[in-house]
Amino acid sequence: MKPLSFFLACVTCLAGFAAEAPTDATFADLAVAEKRLAAQQAIFDRARTFAKVSPESKAWFGRVSAAAKASDDPEVQAALGQILLLDPDYVKHIPLNPKQPNEYEAPEGTTPETKLAQLERQLDLRRPKEEYPLSTKELVTLAHSEDFPTAQRANRLLRRIDGIAAAPILWERLFKLTQRSQVQEVEDEILRLPAYLAIKLLPTDPEGASLAAKAAWARIVLVRVQSQGKTRLAIRSKMLPLLKGPANELTEAAWATVPKLFAEADRAVLTEASQGLSERLAPKVKAALDALPAK
Repeated sequence: MKPLSFFLACVTCLAGFAAEAPTDATFADLAVAEKRLAAQQAIFDRARTFAKVSPESKAWFGRVSAAAKASDDPEVQAALGQILLLDPDYVKHIPLNPKQPNEYEAPEGTTPETKLAQLERQLDLRRPKEEYPLSTKELVTLAHSEDFPTAQRANRLLRRIDGIAAAPILWERLFKLTQRSQVQEVEDEILRLPAYLAIKLLPTDPEGASLAAKAAWARIVLVRVQSQGKTRLAIRSKMLPLLKGPANELTEAAWATVPKLFAEADRAVLTEASQGLSERLAPKVKAALDALPAK
């Protein structure tokens, strides 16, 4: 026999073997530990032949389902349960409500925290303002809370609803905070305000603020202040003293603003301010001086 003919004959035999449905004896072997694996494999191979829903597939998987229900052996039930997953007509049943998340009826908030959570969810779902559990006035009150997490969440939501109302509160809070982590959270919210609001209400003098708050102010200046304008001129004189001092986040942030606030004509003043600084600041000072614009 030629090799090709022999190969085709083997394929034909295997196809015929695979197409042959397991007998009742094969299902009975599932209850015998020594024969269970071979029986499960035979049933599994038969189940794999049904790629689409057909009368034959329905009859076969109906037989498997009936066998699973008729057996009291958990091992048999588990084996047949795995085979039923191959049913092309199988519909997965997951223990979740089929309703979409935005169709759930949100519980009414009874505390400021729950109302803030409910409001945030409605903002995320872009619900109409009429459904908001808190008014702008109530949000403003919560934004002045002594509890920082509550105030910060209220500030964040107020910014999303009314940036004009949120901006002055955020700036006021920034200059009162001393903890770096809290300052950074408020700084992030200020940077998310529309640029014109951040510039319009940007304080020109950080006097009285903590080191962390001054550093945040300098970083905001770097991002928001334009290279020209009255705001830039007003901030220059307040930024110059901040260039001197020990190496920390404030002096680093202050030197980063130099190319934005100063020009080549100010090199002498800036060079004098750089005298005696820590070596840690040397690369930042050099980069700032090298980046000075001509005007």
